[in-house]
Amino acid sequence: MKNLGNLLCFLLLIYLTKFFISWPYTKTYEDSSISDIADIGENFVGTDIVNSDPCNSSTTEKSITSGKILRTYSWNYEGHCCHLTLPLDNKLYNEYRSRTRDRDYDLFASDSYDDWLITNISENLYSLSKDCGLEENEVPGLCISFVQSLNYTSDLESTGYEEYPRFPYETLYDNGGDCEDTAILSSAILQKMGYDVVLLQLPEHMAIGIKCSPGQEGKSFEYKGNSYYYVETTGSDWQIGETPKEYANQSIKIIPVYKRPAINLDFKAQYEYSRKEGDIDVNVTVRNVGSEVAKNTTVYVVLQTADETNVWNEIESSPVTIEPEGIYNYTAKDLTVPLGKKFRVYVQASGKNMAFENITSEWVKI
Repeated sequence: MKNLGNLLCFLLLIYLTKFFISWPYTKTYEDSSISDIADIGENFVGTDIVNSDPCNSSTTEKSITSGKILRTYSWNYEGHCCHLTLPLDNKLYNEYRSRTRDRDYDLFASDSYDDWLITNISENLYSLSKDCGLEENEVPGLCISFVQSLNYTSDLESTGYEEYPRFPYETLYDNGGDCEDTAILSSAILQKMGYDVVLLQLPEHMAIGIKCSPGQEGKSFEYKGNSYYYVETTGSDWQIGETPKEYANQSIKIIPVYKRPAINLDFKAQYEYSRKEGDIDVNVTVRNVGSEVAKNTTVYVVLQTADETNVWNEIESSPVTIEPEGIYNYTAKDLTVPLGKKFRVYVQASGKNMAFENITSEWVKI
């Protein structure tokens, strides 16, 4: 019996050791980076509603620790004073600021690293709509009223750049932005809630379009067999289908919003030469600035002849997978061209689920 008791104790000790070793842990807020942004979503606070007199749009802040705050956004919607509280982190904000702006507007709205944020906001706003007793067709109005309550600031005034589109996290951290920033944020929230939305690009303005049920009144635009009604995301009290007079007759470019890969290309070429030919190495950088994985991506490097119908030399990489914000570096080595012959470097990236991208050098002779 004594031996049996010792055996049971030993087995219990092994179990407890395994339990403590495998106990799940949560990364601390201090360790946040672009690669694990989603972990911070667990710190989301939520929404509240006060059935009282209408309130003015405002924000209040509470410090958590150094560089981290809780900000509560308050705004009025249909006689209800609504509140949404978000955790904001200066370090995370700087991570977003470091990301390239060289991407299409829709990719800011469909950004995969904002999924945790947009999911939580959309869920809380939907819950808030139920507390307000809203019908399903009234939910978009509540969401838009939240975005309309944010401050309007021009890119030049707030960033020093003529054009500086923001990711949704940046717009919330900055407590506002200009028309493309609020349009990007609105479209991200509404799309996450299941609404069919597009970006509407005007000559010097941006808004969104939302597909509505039959009977909706106001200005609409046809796109792929559907009617999208104009939604103004700057200012306040604009209703779905209501268009500011200054934009009523302007041309509209409709930009669909969906997750997709998108490639930015860059390269540098180095050469050495002998009496007969030049040897050229081309270092290519491929960055996926899209919101989805770029599958089976290949890089094609060519030394084109002057008439562009033939090549002096060419090479193609093996296919690779590039995650959003991922970078793939490829070097095409020992490409040759005869001395004295005109050529240029042509680089193309293509993949299974994306359109090809290409760039070229100037025409040169060695």
